[in-house]
Amino acid sequence: MNFSLRQLRQASLFIIPLLGVNLLNAESSPETFELDLRQAIKAALENNFAFRAAAINPEIASLSITQSESFFDTELFASGQVSQSEQDTTFEETTGTSSDNRSWEVGARKRFSYGTTVTARTNLDRRNTDAVVNFSNLSQSADLSLSIRQPLLNGFGKDVNTAGIQSAIAGYSAASESVREALFELLAETERAYWAVARLQEQLALNESSLKVAETLLKEAQERERVGVATRIDVLQAEASRAQRREEIIETRRILGDAIDQLFIYMGTFAPGMLELESSLKVSGLPEGIDTYTDFAEVWNLAKAQDPLLAQQEAVIDQREWQRRAAKNETRPNLDLVLSGAYTGLDSEDAGNAFDSALDRDGHVWIVGFEFSMPWQMRGAKATLRSAEKELEQENIRLNELQQSLFRQVRSAWRNLDSVSQSLEAAKLTVSLQEATFEREMSKYEEGISVFRDVLEVQRDLDQARIRLLDSKFNRLSSEISIARLSGLILERHELNPELILPDPR
Repeated sequence: MNFSLRQLRQASLFIIPLLGVNLLNAESSPETFELDLRQAIKAALENNFAFRAAAINPEIASLSITQSESFFDTELFASGQVSQSEQDTTFEETTGTSSDNRSWEVGARKRFSYGTTVTARTNLDRRNTDAVVNFSNLSQSADLSLSIRQPLLNGFGKDVNTAGIQSAIAGYSAASESVREALFELLAETERAYWAVARLQEQLALNESSLKVAETLLKEAQERERVGVATRIDVLQAEASRAQRREEIIETRRILGDAIDQLFIYMGTFAPGMLELESSLKVSGLPEGIDTYTDFAEVWNLAKAQDPLLAQQEAVIDQREWQRRAAKNETRPNLDLVLSGAYTGLDSEDAGNAFDSALDRDGHVWIVGFEFSMPWQMRGAKATLRSAEKELEQENIRLNELQQSLFRQVRSAWRNLDSVSQSLEAAKLTVSLQEATFEREMSKYEEGISVFRDVLEVQRDLDQARIRLLDSKFNRLSSEISIARLSGLILERHELNPELILPDPR
């Protein structure tokens, strides 16, 4: 595809800031820009939509912690009431009565982790009762009081009262692990998509090279037919071979386009101009391997320690355990110890004098008591507790299932790595053999002791051997990626610091 440098630069305005890559020297290579694996990973971490959405989960979970902690925030309260009444009477000495009563209360209430509730309040009551003829009674009363309520059964203890906070913290841990899982998945799939593009670009180069060989063989067959040492069948076979190579190029380009699109999806990159940039994108060559794993026990132990799904499930189990403790608390009767004391003051006219009297401790009141209540048989609370216990048991079983599944995945990835490593060595030997066979067959054909069909068959075998070598290289890398993903070594593989990416643990 031919397009101007201006068109390329216009298209790159959309993609270059997202990829974090630099356009190569336009004077020397105006139609090509290179993307290495590190740049692709950086773009994915910054722009991938699924990862960005997953990264919000801990923020939401942290708000649940704040909401649970707010249960122990100090509560302020105030109330006021004004009432008036009048009554006509038929007594001989009075013609009627009226009353004007006013009451004000202000206070604060604080809950503590052991279930204790402390309340401090102040009250002001104003009462004015008038008998129209005989008397008038105005009084002001004030008090300063402190009361303590301490549960002795239901609601007693730090674990019970902080169960909601601990459950929210476990939920935050689960949300954080979901981000780690998304990170591992993003790194693994982005790298796999990157090497898929590399593999297909090399396959396209092989297809184009095979096309050149096919065109050379066609010209040679036509020349040999002209001088009478080849038949028309040889020329037709060469033409068919060239057509087949062209079809392979068309199909490879289609698959390569899909692979590039997939890579761009993981990188969170899309914009006008992508179609033009697709043909100019160049990635690194396909290596035979990056990491070497020699100890299955070490990989398995890392997988158990680093697997985000196991960590998420352990956090869920922690949540269920706190829910079970809260449910068990509800099976206890309510028995609260209540302590309160107050200083009181009175004055016939002035509210300020009534408060001064209370501060001078002119009067006092103290109360000690208890309150008891219990639902008959507690069937609802007991059913809730049994349900919480069954849910906890269920989550423990799921943890065992996840461990079993993880072991199977690690074993499968380990066996696959061993298998593809051997296949890679065999593929390299096969390519060397087929190259030598092709050279020998060409020499025999040029000497006139081999037919053209044999040359085409040997060339086809060589092409297939080279494709199998590419497949083996890609499969080797894919197996390495799977093991790195399962063991948590994917971060080390890409030299990433998890503290700069993952949310802070609580």
